[in-house]
Amino acid sequence: MTDFLRFLMETFAPYRGAAPLLARALGSVGGTRIIDLCSGGGGPWLDLVRRIPAVGGPEPHVLLTDWFPNQAAFARLQVASGGAVAGHRDPVSATAVPERLTGFRTLFTALHHFPPAEAHAILADAARARQGIAVFEVTRRSALALAGILFFPLLVLLFTPFIRPFRWSRLFWTYLIPVVPLAVWFDGTVSCLRTYTPRELRDLVADLQEGYQWEIGTVRSAPPPSRVTYLLGLPRRR
Repeated sequence: MTDFLRFLMETFAPYRGAAPLLARALGSVGGTRIIDLCSGGGGPWLDLVRRIPAVGGPEPHVLLTDWFPNQAAFARLQVASGGAVAGHRDPVSATAVPERLTGFRTLFTALHHFPPAEAHAILADAARARQGIAVFEVTRRSALALAGILFFPLLVLLFTPFIRPFRWSRLFWTYLIPVVPLAVWFDGTVSCLRTYTPRELRDLVADLQEGYQWEIGTVRSAPPPSRVTYLLGLPRRR
């Protein structure tokens, strides 16, 4: 399922609107290292490592992390990106990132997996470590988004033969026993219902204002008229 989501990210680049925001954020903190949390199959990074420099930002160096690291996907992205993206072998909790993993933190299509207390802990951990953080969610809690998810099982059936690396097991669990299409639909539906609204994001950072500045909004996504909700947090200069 994470391979399918990564395929969608690389094919349609729904997070292309995140590139200017990340370019500005990296310029503000003066760094190029990104610690991506809850990376799954690698998300949009194969696209973004090319887009960020194209919009005036530095060339990022991305470390993919997850509580259950997908080493095969991480290795594939490292080769495909020419080393700009690499994977971390050990499990990493988004609520307690090890101190040695310094860098600008990102989460793509992930914050909604955490209830409010844990989502707040993710943001508080970044603020405590004085590391920048950006959260992006392409899912939305709306009737239009839920209607769009109904087409995801069809997309799984159409795109599965083109997903690499090829696996016979992928065909088995997609066409003979359609677990993957149903799981993608269920996951997408629940993700939309759990996605935080901008107002709820403001509530999550209400007590994290000291020494930190937060920006919350939406940017255009692909395909239109979709939009990506984002939360950007930067430490204030001392």
